[in-house]
Amino acid sequence: MFQIYLIYLLFLILLFLILIFFGAFWKAPWIPTKKEDYDRIAKLANLGSKMFFYDLGSGTGDMLFYLSKKYNINCVGIEISPLLYFYSKIRSLFYEKVDIHYGNFFLHNLSRADVVYVFLHYKLYDKLKKKINSELKNNSEIILACWPSEKSKPISISKEEHRVTYYLYKKPL
Repeated sequence: MFQIYLIYLLFLILLFLILIFFGAFWKAPWIPTKKEDYDRIAKLANLGSKMFFYDLGSGTGDMLFYLSKKYNINCVGIEISPLLYFYSKIRSLFYEKVDIHYGNFFLHNLSRADVVYVFLHYKLYDKLKKKINSELKNNSEIILACWPSEKSKPISISKEEHRVTYYLYKKPL
């Protein structure tokens, strides 16, 4: 009997890990942005009310909830991991200006975005660039975390010692 419970427990743990790291199958593993960086990102984007801030691969949505409350902006998160999506979707019910969507962000419309934030593997930048250039409004801002775009020059960089570097671009990327 103990063995059945152990197998069941191991199965649940495995299922939980698969759901958490679901995005890794698309080269987008869950690597949360540090809370200490939220204001750096907001400052880099010069956030203002009535703006739409999109987080592609929003995870638990922590940054969206923080930014919508502090800066009074509209936030949209797109998350591919079912578990992280459900968690953030439930939390979003208590935030009027946060909307969470499920799925691959390459299949979602980004045309309302004023700012798009991405913490994504640089190998997907070419595909991302095509999507951004075809869907975003002119002068929309794009913030890339960690790795710069090799083919575009950032208009601003937020760099701190022992921290993630953020690169700000304007459309076209």
